[in-house]
Amino acid sequence: MNQRGPRCPTSVTPEMVSGLVDILSQLKVKVDVATLAAEVGIETGRLLETLETCEALGLVSIVNGDAALTQLGEAFVRKRQRGRARMLRELIREVEPFKSILSYMSSQSKPVTAEEICRELGLCDHNDPDSVSQLKSFILHWLVTTGYLSYNGKEEQFKIVGRHRT
Repeated sequence: MNQRGPRCPTSVTPEMVSGLVDILSQLKVKVDVATLAAEVGIETGRLLETLETCEALGLVSIVNGDAALTQLGEAFVRKRQRGRARMLRELIREVEPFKSILSYMSSQSKPVTAEEICRELGLCDHNDPDSVSQLKSFILHWLVTTGYLSYNGKEEQFKIVGRHRT
């Protein structure tokens, strides 16, 4: 997997991104990350991962420890749920690990499990069920809900949605 470029930690969900962007919008000014963590009551590590994702998606900028919405972030706030999902769909295409997962899935002729994705792309420890489960949840939250992948719960397999093949 390409380790360069913007990244999204696998512990971050679209709901976390949306919630943080909403909070920053309500504050209406740039805010120190440490102050934000204290005010929101989020564990600092989790907040930093969510901010990393927001920044990778172009919704937030972080300069000298201060977080602020970008113009794209302000546009995101104005959208309703469906509009936000469409916007996220476009934004994730060039962000890791989405980019690598989509590329890998496009090359597969048959459905694959989260464990196979984990093993092939090195996204988690494929021998650790909790790690594989977290990756599976990540893929469900981001790539299935945005329509890039489908999921067969009975077989526990993902496949690329036909029109998204590369």
